[in-house]
Amino acid sequence: MPMQAVSGSEIRGLAGILERHGRSVEYPKGQMIYATGAQDRTMMLISKGRVEISRSSIEGRRSILTHLGPGDMLGELAALDGGTRSADAVAASAVQGRVLEGALVLQRLREEPDAALDVIGMLCHRLRQTSGMYTAHMLADGQARLARLLLHLSEKWGEDLPGGKLRLAERFSQSDLGDLVGLSRESVNRQIRDWEQAGLIERQGMGLVLCDPAAMARAAGMAE
Repeated sequence: MPMQAVSGSEIRGLAGILERHGRSVEYPKGQMIYATGAQDRTMMLISKGRVEISRSSIEGRRSILTHLGPGDMLGELAALDGGTRSADAVAASAVQGRVLEGALVLQRLREEPDAALDVIGMLCHRLRQTSGMYTAHMLADGQARLARLLLHLSEKWGEDLPGGKLRLAERFSQSDLGDLVGLSRESVNRQIRDWEQAGLIERQGMGLVLCDPAAMARAAGMAE
């Protein structure tokens, strides 16, 4: 259920704590929310918009780790263990959310054991995602990795269209897609063009439509 569709009293677990007790924040597109190495110990629940999580190498090369949206939380590691920020979080679009200080998060978790279990579940889910991404990068070829990414993004950002098609409601640049799967922008463009010619994908402006999600799933499993 979208976060905008429920009241704070109806949202349970850790998200409910942030919704009920956090302060409202807004960030314009492009603004840094959390910076690697920062001492900030707040935690944020996204209610609207998209946040890009990335890391940069010593040489300055940026790698996008993931994109988060409504209902997702970020900043949990620093809020819970008191350490520094482990990645950059930038507003990829205009973002609205609820923010709560780490000390208050811990206080509420002590008072609400079910929410503490929710934290464990969330961290386990994040670990599984990270493990799955690493395995995919190690075992799958570029085509399979890109197909898997588009299917994953369609689960989070997709809109159903007639005929079983899926449209990515959020716009991801080819550079963004490449960073997420370890491909160059040129390689992403070439593969999308091949899928377009095969009728698997349509371009709508800067957006993409998956015309045959089942065929994309087969492409995602080719390397296995």
